[in-house]
Amino acid sequence: MRGALLFNTATTWTVTALLLSHVSGQEPDVRVLSPAEPIQRHIARGEEHPFTVSLAAGTTMSVVVEQKGIDVGVSIRDVEGKPVCEFQDELRREGEERAEIVAVTTGTYTVAVKPADSAVAPGDYVIRIAASREATEADRRLQQSRTLRTLARQLERTGQFPEARTLMEQSLAIAEPLVGADDTYVAMLRFELAGNALEAQDNARSRALYERALATFDKVWGSAHPYAAMTRSRMALLDERAGQRLKAEAGIREVLPLLERALGSTHPWYVLSRATFANLRQSAGDLQQAEQVDRDALASIQMTGQTGTLLEATLLTNLADVLRAKNDIPDAEGLFKQSLAIGESVIGSDSLFVATALQNLGIMARERKDYAAAISYYNRALSIRERLLGLDHPSLAGVLTNLANVYRATGNDQKALETHFRALNMWEKSVGPYGRETLIVVGNIARTYAGAGDIENAITFQRRADTILEMQLGLYVATGSERQKLAFVRNEADRTDRTISLHLKQAPDNPDAAALAALVLLQRKGRVQDAMTDLFASARARVTNPDDRLLMDELKETDANLARIALGGGRLGAPDVRESVAQIESRKEQLEATLSERSAEFRAEVCPVTLEAVQAAIPRDAVLVEFAVFRPFDPEAERNEEAYGPPHYAAYVVSRHEAPIGIDLGAVEDIDPLVVGMRKALRDPATADVKAKARALDERIMRPLRALVTGATRLLISPDGGLNLVPFETLVDEHGRYLIERYATTYLTSGRDLLRMQSVPAAPGRPVIVADPLFGEPTATVARRGPSRTADDSRSVTVGADLSGLYFAPLLGSALEGRAIKALFPEASLLTGRRATKSTLAQVAAPRILHIASHGFFLEDDASAGSESVIAQNPLLRSGLALAGANLTGSTQGDGILTALEAAGLDLWGTRLVTLSACDTGVGDVHNGEGVYGLRRAFMLAGAETLVMSLWPVSDAVARDTMVAYYARLRSGAGRGDALRQAKLSILRRPTMRHPYYWGGFIQSGDWTRLPSSH
Repeated sequence: MRGALLFNTATTWTVTALLLSHVSGQEPDVRVLSPAEPIQRHIARGEEHPFTVSLAAGTTMSVVVEQKGIDVGVSIRDVEGKPVCEFQDELRREGEERAEIVAVTTGTYTVAVKPADSAVAPGDYVIRIAASREATEADRRLQQSRTLRTLARQLERTGQFPEARTLMEQSLAIAEPLVGADDTYVAMLRFELAGNALEAQDNARSRALYERALATFDKVWGSAHPYAAMTRSRMALLDERAGQRLKAEAGIREVLPLLERALGSTHPWYVLSRATFANLRQSAGDLQQAEQVDRDALASIQMTGQTGTLLEATLLTNLADVLRAKNDIPDAEGLFKQSLAIGESVIGSDSLFVATALQNLGIMARERKDYAAAISYYNRALSIRERLLGLDHPSLAGVLTNLANVYRATGNDQKALETHFRALNMWEKSVGPYGRETLIVVGNIARTYAGAGDIENAITFQRRADTILEMQLGLYVATGSERQKLAFVRNEADRTDRTISLHLKQAPDNPDAAALAALVLLQRKGRVQDAMTDLFASARARVTNPDDRLLMDELKETDANLARIALGGGRLGAPDVRESVAQIESRKEQLEATLSERSAEFRAEVCPVTLEAVQAAIPRDAVLVEFAVFRPFDPEAERNEEAYGPPHYAAYVVSRHEAPIGIDLGAVEDIDPLVVGMRKALRDPATADVKAKARALDERIMRPLRALVTGATRLLISPDGGLNLVPFETLVDEHGRYLIERYATTYLTSGRDLLRMQSVPAAPGRPVIVADPLFGEPTATVARRGPSRTADDSRSVTVGADLSGLYFAPLLGSALEGRAIKALFPEASLLTGRRATKSTLAQVAAPRILHIASHGFFLEDDASAGSESVIAQNPLLRSGLALAGANLTGSTQGDGILTALEAAGLDLWGTRLVTLSACDTGVGDVHNGEGVYGLRRAFMLAGAETLVMSLWPVSDAVARDTMVAYYARLRSGAGRGDALRQAKLSILRRPTMRHPYYWGGFIQSGDWTRLPSSH
């Protein structure tokens, strides 16, 4: 059962207790079982087929049930009708279930066959007596072992785990000397003992037993067998408990298809494994997928009639916890209460399952601000855990943290801190210094200090929390899909909000708080983009020394080991966790130092992001402006839902020698309308009030910073939110001047980019120019969307989210542009007409310059396409460039359109400059903290060092003039940023083109310095 607020200990409900619990209510059709011939029967859910057999005392008999499309269980009752043994070890719908009995007295014994809980459809089976002979002493001892095992299973179904463990251990002690340590029966006993330990929160013992059982399962049956797969599923749950989410998710993803193929999607083992997967998705912040998986699992429970079981109760709690995380409190509380009722009815009120349920209800009471009830629930849960597990067990830490939060909410800060520190000590011992639970408790301590006005301690613990999160980000974000990475980063975004708020709201004049907030922004903005770029793999690919490659491989493995241990101690004690982490970190530092000495590029990639390192990379004539969208956080608020206010914009000004200074610029809801109004005015040269709109936006986002950038001539701007789509050069200051007239401006994803610019990549290939593609003409039967375009129309097309029906008009100006740039760079390859194809571009390898003059497009998300539309879901499919053949109809149209998704796969590592001389190439979907998803993102992912792009449609002639002037200045030695600024200023000085529509559309991102020599 997933822990609410991520602090409840998972109640897993041992897998053996999910089997052999179906009871028939029908009148039995008793048949006689004899050695003469097998009996074939058809059986359905709810039925039980009893067979009688006469046995003499001292006889042992083996019965085989051949399953033909249905999984069944077999139970044996003695002459008095009392149960002796239960068998259900073959869990698949095909295969043999074997049952054995030693007759103690002469008489009639009953062999009963019934469908397993997972059975949905009816099926056939054949039952026969396989052998009957005089029993040996070994047979009698094995009978005793099987009986103890059956009794232990029955105890577990009612939650009596300590009593069941004793019987299981006795059963194992009897069986192992008789059949050997590697026998599958012994392995199954270990598997069930491991499940018992799992329920008792004895994680180290559970893992050791699972590992021994798995060795036998793999050796005898293979890794695809249900028992082997389920063992790995349970070990993934142990990894989750240890805080090793990445390892756990990799393990559970591996076994899910094995279990589904072997057992079907309704089998309890598959459902339990899916529940573990949902837990992991929730902990990664992917609430949508977690909820869907939980609902699907509950549907399986309904389908198979397993309602009223602890499996259902567990899934109800899991779903409730997801709803709680989505702030659906009423529905969540109802499900929590339903789960508690089932748990108490099945195993009584004194169990770990019930303790977890009480903890969840305590959380719900706190949500209602019924603090007395919350404390009562928590104390009851704490009492049960202390009684069953001891005073120092890690599972107490979650209850203690929740209890401490209630103390804080009621104003008892001292009691809250005492309780938090007790929990912190437990988490550090169990999951280590970088565990997720450790992070949460450290964050709560910082919040408590901040709410109490103790700023010094608040900064100390907030810095510690940010350090832990930086470690987690570095390890978590290195794997998984982009959607999963974004989910994790978004789930942790409130940590950034707290750090910025601690400075701007609680300690605005504290330089340490300002420096911490600036550092957090430098470390976290654009983190997913960096991860998707796989900078480490790129650096390794360009390392030629085989010894260095071996060192890089060792470094990668060292990082993996650090992730496994640092993010959760698992079965290690406190000294072991800390010592292991310290040893691995020491080796990691040695490897990084050695590689950094040998490779400047690698040094730039692994260089720790520190405020001092970024400041040292800022030129003396420049300042870095880090914008951020944050939600102001009130540490004195009783609940998180009340603590976060509406989003604001903040800006941190960082220079080479001065301490960072941060400013709260105001509410997003006040500033974004100004952004929208200005962008609309910029896109229309007939707009008369464009300067007034630019002045209004400047007043909100730049005037408050003006005094802080005094003396600077270059602005390094890292925007966020809607500001990603603002050309800052077009803003107007108090004196009526455009900012381009005062500053050179370069855009960065984060100030962290400055560190990467310190490296010198390998010399790239010769420039490539793509211009005037032959778009072709569609067939006459195909309707065109919108009017055809003349050669002087803008280089863009904007329609709904559908690539079919686009029409791209010829661009004569792009042909002139391409030839003019070719004249300036004679060594360049010029691709025009039919040669300007997507396939040719895909084969280009790291050109020094890549210039593409064509039509660009960004398709707005068309709601009519539906959320299931692939294009609607992925903004990298809604933006692109038109190349040769783009107007051809049918399946060939895609051969002429380079989507942003495809552009991200180009080989541009070492490319100094990519220029997209097309429209809307800098727009896309904005993701706070991650930038713009579109062509802008795609070409940076592909490896471009510098990118020039546009923010609105520009005419063919203006684009041509701007680009030719730009490259002429590049050729004469101007920087990649300054050359563009001078080209734009030359247009601004033309009396008929002073409107920023003509000169403000193109912006430069990345390295602004001169192009390195091609020699």
